[in-house]
Amino acid sequence: MIARMKKITSKIFKHTIKDIHNNTENRKFCFILGAGASFKSGIPTGGDLALNWFKEIENRYSKKEVQNWIKSDKIDKSDLAASYGSIYRKRFENDKASGYEFLVQSMKTAKPSFGHIILAQILSKSSGHCVLTTNFDSLIESSIYQFTDKTPLVCGHESLSGYARPSNIHPLIVKIHRDLLLSPKSDPDEINELDEGWKEPLDFIFSSHIPIVIGYGGNDGSLMNYFEQMNKPSNFFWCELKGGVVSNRVKSLIEKMDGNYVEINGFDEVMYELLLVFDKIKPIKEELKDITESRIKTANSQFHEVVSNKGVVEGGVTKELSAYEYDVLASKEESFVKRKEIYLEALGKFPNTVWLMNRFAFFLQFIKKDYDFLNEYYLRVLSIEPDNTMSNANYAVFLSETQKDYEKAEKYYLRALSIEPDNAISNANYATFLKKFRKDYEKSEKHYLRALSIEPDNAFFNGNYANFLKETQKDYEKSEKYYLYALSIKPEDADVNGNYAVFLSSIRKDYEKSEKHFLYALSLEPEDANINGNYSQQLFVTGKSDEARKHLDKGLELNRNEKNDLLIELWFFRYAHLHSGYPESEKKIEELLIEGIRSIGLNPEENVRVAIEEGHPEPKRLMELADLITKE
Repeated sequence: MIARMKKITSKIFKHTIKDIHNNTENRKFCFILGAGASFKSGIPTGGDLALNWFKEIENRYSKKEVQNWIKSDKIDKSDLAASYGSIYRKRFENDKASGYEFLVQSMKTAKPSFGHIILAQILSKSSGHCVLTTNFDSLIESSIYQFTDKTPLVCGHESLSGYARPSNIHPLIVKIHRDLLLSPKSDPDEINELDEGWKEPLDFIFSSHIPIVIGYGGNDGSLMNYFEQMNKPSNFFWCELKGGVVSNRVKSLIEKMDGNYVEINGFDEVMYELLLVFDKIKPIKEELKDITESRIKTANSQFHEVVSNKGVVEGGVTKELSAYEYDVLASKEESFVKRKEIYLEALGKFPNTVWLMNRFAFFLQFIKKDYDFLNEYYLRVLSIEPDNTMSNANYAVFLSETQKDYEKAEKYYLRALSIEPDNAISNANYATFLKKFRKDYEKSEKHYLRALSIEPDNAFFNGNYANFLKETQKDYEKSEKYYLYALSIKPEDADVNGNYAVFLSSIRKDYEKSEKHFLYALSLEPEDANINGNYSQQLFVTGKSDEARKHLDKGLELNRNEKNDLLIELWFFRYAHLHSGYPESEKKIEELLIEGIRSIGLNPEENVRVAIEEGHPEPKRLMELADLITKE
């Protein structure tokens, strides 16, 4: 039970912080972070490390040696975190370098958590606030570099203490136990006393900054000694996990400061609460998108400026191109044949550059539709980098859509998801595979929704889920909502416009509105086989046979005889509306049906009705084929 110490709820805390932020210009915040703030990033807390090291010490030394050490260093076995420094020194006393290497490895894969991202936004969008930390990690500065357009000033060594001044331009981060790369302090002789160089800058900071302590246990002597001797700031907040143990020393400090003890659910959670305070913070995805697009635009502009100045030929001699330059050259080449030649030349010089190989494979598979050696090519890519998510995912699409090897394809879909479970594209592609080839709609929907939970504002995913709802669930109201949301995200998306046009035509029978979306889709992608083919269906239904035939023929030409749902649809339209001109159409449909080609998303009712009204010679067979084509 905490006596006398003032306790406030996290709700009161955030409103108090909001009052200070909104009503005073000269009072800023200094966020004081301990190991608890890095826990969700994958870095163990000091308490966890102390416990593990203590067990290792017990295993390595005799019982008598351990007892003597506990007595001499006054180790409290009930609170090992308080003896972190002594335990660290004992554990690595025979090789201090191993202690440093252990810390490096423990932080190697750490990534900023949601709390770090919010804190980075606070530091960059609301000037003058700063961070003081006992941690060695780079999570805060990484968040600032990645998620903002600011450059932090990191004082990770006492020799830099003279520069530790809060700034309106560069967010300040002070690491009193040093940065991981600058001989961090863990030994008790080092962390029990604050380096003299820090006193003046900390006095300056806390003359105007209110301390907000999060994830810090107060177990080192240096910072706690400073707090106990510092001038009382205008306010003081100590945040602790609900159910956490607060030492008497910390209680006394809070009382001395006339401060507030705040029970929180975690670092991420309390930073989330502060979104109420700092309303300049945009949604993280939107902020990151703006920053990333700006950086890409600048980098591309500078790159193209260099390329245009130097050119491919220098002084009459063809210059040597980098892999990056080859890719840019290929992307600008309109001729698919020449583009392929450029990629092959590039890969002759950079045969093991996986990203370039994937760009070439994507071009062959999805643009040129050149499948002759694609299987061998993917296997080569995967032999170099077997854990490349996109290589596995794209190979899976190739195996299912082109090779019709569904067993093998599923292995690669699952392989891609095992490497990166939260990859939205892999989830969306696997969902389509499950819908189209496995007819496992329940499982398919789970993966569609998983993709949308990862990237809710992705027009492609929303459009595909709308197709799913229309074709398999027959939930037209919900389907239309997803089409419209996809269009609100990316109104110039040709596929979404084309698919929504099909929905309006086949489900709503709103041909006027449908035509607008078809024509807009074709203005964006005039060489798209699906859009041309689907538009021909509506034109046949609305009596525009000559125009319908042009788009149907173009759809067939662009499809390049690929055996898919579009091909069987186009032959069906020929059979229904151009029966005498294409007597082989019935045979073509039968051949595709034998190979398992179907189009469950096709709604041929109006085509059948119009064809019969126009005097189709075999109405019964027409209806049979319509049923077979759309049957699961």
